[in-house]
Amino acid sequence: MNADFLLVSNDNYVKNLGICSYSILHNMCHEVDKVRLFVMDCGITEQNRKRLREQTSRFDNAEIFFCDISLRLDEIVRGSHFSWHPSIFGRLLAGEVLPICPDVTRLVYMDCDALMDRPVTELFTVDMQGRCLAAVADADEDCRKQALGMPENSVYINSGVLVMDIKAWVERNAEQRIIDYVRSRKELAYPDQDAISYVMSDDMMILPLEYNMMWMICDSDIPKLIRNIRHLPYSEEEIRTALHGMKICHYSGHDMWTFYGITPIQARIFEKYHRLCDWRNEKRSFETPVKFILWVMKSFKRFLLGDLAAEKQ
Repeated sequence: MNADFLLVSNDNYVKNLGICSYSILHNMCHEVDKVRLFVMDCGITEQNRKRLREQTSRFDNAEIFFCDISLRLDEIVRGSHFSWHPSIFGRLLAGEVLPICPDVTRLVYMDCDALMDRPVTELFTVDMQGRCLAAVADADEDCRKQALGMPENSVYINSGVLVMDIKAWVERNAEQRIIDYVRSRKELAYPDQDAISYVMSDDMMILPLEYNMMWMICDSDIPKLIRNIRHLPYSEEEIRTALHGMKICHYSGHDMWTFYGITPIQARIFEKYHRLCDWRNEKRSFETPVKFILWVMKSFKRFLLGDLAAEKQ
């Protein structure tokens, strides 16, 4: 069995791509016949492409492919006023992998600020019940559903991890439908995620939380989180189980290369793969003395609440 992964990056984000891709290879190469990484390239230099190829070559059954999508992204964002980098729409162009490898049937997309910490082999065999997409519900779902006018029984997802039936994605014209929605709604807070959640709501399966453990949940008082999010489709027990057995840790926009802002459990996962990947010489920092003080205060608070002890189980 092949395990095919979709990643998106520009050159400014390449060290995240480096550690993210290493975490995938480390966990998946001994589980399947072949791991294929498809990188939607938004301007990666040849030097960094070479570095990524060399890291991938350390695994006998792994391949990496680069697909330059810069021109496609320019078309998507032309005339828009989004402050986000165009690369956020790279995941929508998943169909671009088919001319490279026509045998791809299922892709697992991961944001480059996510790290895999356990194999996810089952995502390539799980019955998607005829849906072309599977994802984890977002912790901010009540607020975003209301803003987008989504039905109460729908689920707003986090687009940081997506399981895609790629042929169904292409046949159902998902890419163009989502792009059309983005162009029609200029005020979207999270353009790609909002649009995917809205357009694909009837063609989406919800995954267990451990496949996309977001920063907001790692950093939350879980009972309070449950109280405040009325429709989060996970129980308190499911959240705690996922926290201690997460398969993909998502830093959710918080810079994993700085100490401030990420939780102790996320820091431990980062350090594990930082030591192993080819970007091991890239240093982490506290950014500023003030952020260091805030990080110490926050860590002390978590220790008093017992969160750190729980995370070590």
